Amino acid sequence: MTLTDRTPATMAFDDHLRHLVEKALSSIPAADADDIYAVSFLIDNEDDDPRKPTLTIGYNTETQAHHSIQDASDQAEARWNYAFWIQNELTVVGDLTSDPAGAAARQEWISDLGLWYDGPTDLADWDSAIGPLAAQIEARFIQTCCQLARTLHTTGVIERSVGRTVPVIVHELEYYEAIARSTEAANPPGLAAEFTSWVRHG
Repeated sequence: MTLTDRTPATMAFDDHLRHLVEKALSSIPAADADDIYAVSFLIDNEDDDPRKPTLTIGYNTETQAHHSIQDASDQAEARWNYAFWIQNELTVVGDLTSDPAGAAARQEWISDLGLWYDGPTDLADWDSAIGPLAAQIEARFIQTCCQLARTLHTTGVIERSVGRTVPVIVHELEYYEAIARSTEAANPPGLAAEFTSWVRHG
């Protein structure tokens, strides 16, 4: 599916995702804005179900990073490891409880992509069929989130919300090469270099 070949289900989910994320960013308190150095796009699966990916929007501040140095192994970990971040949840897109409309749009979107599957399944089904579908759902969801982040940069949403351009960190609770690549894809060239260098080299 190309960017110009968007079905109604894809449009509905994309529009819902963008609306909630823009609303979340616009809610950032002015008192925090000047102190923010990165926006968090935390990707997770509700109930550990690959069919239910969620996107949690948050941010971290220089003040929080400074306070976390005493608990982290070094300054870079305090600055970039989500475990030491504020972990505020401005919104959780796709959460069945807090965003039922998003959860429904997400399921329709996954079905529209031909990736929805019914469970539970046994291990053999997972290895032969379900596993590849789950991996494709994850890849498409991450791709959509990265595309949204780029859009928020180009339309000036992030700059208006924070007062300047800061990187969007697209991540999970663990860090590895794919996290660095996704974050690079979500931002203008070089903007997230400090984070991706930490992921790759520690």
